[in-house]
Amino acid sequence: MSAPIAEPGAHMRAEIAEQPARWLDLIGQQREAIEAAASVIRDTAPELIVFAARGSSDHAAMYGQYLTHNVLGIPAMLATPSTVTAFGTQLRYPRTVMLAISQSGESPDLLDTVRATTRAGVPVIALTNNSASTLATLGDVHVALSAGIEHSVAATKTYTAELLALYAVLSRASNVSWEQLREHITVAAEAARALILEGEPIVADLAGSLIDNDRVVIVGRAYSMSSAKEGALKLTETNSIAASGWSVADAKHGPLGQVIEGTPVILLTASPGGRESVESFVTDVRGLGGRPIVIGSTLVGAESLPLPSLEWPTLQSALIPLVEIIPLQQLALALALARNKNPDTPAGLLKVTQTH
Repeated sequence: MSAPIAEPGAHMRAEIAEQPARWLDLIGQQREAIEAAASVIRDTAPELIVFAARGSSDHAAMYGQYLTHNVLGIPAMLATPSTVTAFGTQLRYPRTVMLAISQSGESPDLLDTVRATTRAGVPVIALTNNSASTLATLGDVHVALSAGIEHSVAATKTYTAELLALYAVLSRASNVSWEQLREHITVAAEAARALILEGEPIVADLAGSLIDNDRVVIVGRAYSMSSAKEGALKLTETNSIAASGWSVADAKHGPLGQVIEGTPVILLTASPGGRESVESFVTDVRGLGGRPIVIGSTLVGAESLPLPSLEWPTLQSALIPLVEIIPLQQLALALALARNKNPDTPAGLLKVTQTH
């Protein structure tokens, strides 16, 4: 007897809901690996951290770049896999550690980039959701994301697990105690649980009002830039609409041209870093006839989603991206269902992307 076919969006809804539990699994199961990864960074004393990633993982890497600057005080950059795969260039590095991030651990161009980096003598920390993956075996240390199997093509729990793993490794590398780290993550999980419950009906109402829009712009700043880009990707891949995510500093240039009469512009203001500049963008949006929608605070002249768990009093600012992405994940799900699409199996997309 064949297995029953899941209702559209059933996997994505379940995977959004289980995120707080998976975060606690990660911190409970991966202490040894996290400590080993942090030791690689401390022992190397790098002059540079390089992040290698693709897709949603690339947005996690952007978060990691900011986090590296803020907690380690050293430069960080994103790798460019085409340097290796398209040009065959072998780079020379200063004293460096690479963090390679991939849900599957099998993207060909990412693997080629890691191999080229190890040939240059750079230690690699691999973060994947598949301990048997090629990337896991290539790393000097492997940190498993502990997210469990992700059935929906749209990454939700694996993305936030990547953010959390980066936070844990870089925090320990900067000598944050394990007890503090565990406390910070427990608070984030509590805030996320509350947000998932309070956000679902509110976001469903918002989705109903966006059903006829063919474009959405999302803006954030600093840590929240990764949320803006990841939220836009979720909307694009599940709804086949033109969604884009930007740092508000960049959005004031060319991307503002996307805003026409009635264009929804979602502003992420939960993070204190860069909040004022994001809030000031409301004036630009309204001047073009756009529809500003704020997630994270209440602003005159803009719709605000009442999600108090985003302002959980003891939530660390560096962990806000784990929580603020949840209403955007819920929005992608609700909007797809309202449009009679199945967000678990978007047309033309696969779980593992074979980029070369």
